[in-house]
Amino acid sequence: MLRQQHFQRLEREPGLPLFGKAPLEAAYAVAVPLGQGLAALGVTANAVTVASAIIALGAGVFFATGHFGLAAATAIVASLADALDGIVARETGTAGRFGQVLDTTVDRYVEALFVGGIAFFVREDAVLFLVTLAALVGGFMVSYASSVLRELGAPDANAPMRRAHRLVYLLVASVLTAIVQAAFPWESLRVQLAPVVVALGAIAVVGNVSAVSRLLRGARTGRAVVSSAPSPSGASARVGRASAGIDVAVANERVTHP
Repeated sequence: MLRQQHFQRLEREPGLPLFGKAPLEAAYAVAVPLGQGLAALGVTANAVTVASAIIALGAGVFFATGHFGLAAATAIVASLADALDGIVARETGTAGRFGQVLDTTVDRYVEALFVGGIAFFVREDAVLFLVTLAALVGGFMVSYASSVLRELGAPDANAPMRRAHRLVYLLVASVLTAIVQAAFPWESLRVQLAPVVVALGAIAVVGNVSAVSRLLRGARTGRAVVSSAPSPSGASARVGRASAGIDVAVANERVTHP
């Protein structure tokens, strides 16, 4: 039953272009029994969360030094550990506010370590550096837009470039980059990093466009609330709550990992 509940969570995630839901299902197929094993051993969800951050730091160092094979392997382990904390929490019935906030916070740092490491490695190439920064911003803006729309009560189904999607693209691209580096060591940096640059470019374009379009939809939802309010005082109260919700949207991001 618990295993079925874990896989039911994937129903809320849209499939990835070219890949569908196969990578997410494969990750869960590995993560669920591991999470159950850790829970049986008495390992806490918060300990797993902290471990994922430490492993991600190592992946960031490998990205920053251009060792994309080691970076991809370490990042895969960090991403798997990041998925395990929620499974352990549900298996042990210990999910709580602190753990949710810690998990969401570490999620943001893990992604920043991966992309930030790549940014450091390509810092001397202005084009690659800007593409990497745009991807970093796009990823964070997708998460922010999701938080805002939840606070406004606006529909937000099947949003593209959610966090799981970004990780899949980045990890697959990192593996391919390691292969290209080994096969063509004499080529320029841009050629060697072509797979990861394509992935970062997709995250940058799709992520930022998605975030802006969803935030505009949220703004229209806010105007609709104002126009349909029964009285000026009621409208002011609801707009005030919506505005306050936006201010604390990121802080209140909990179970969903966009």
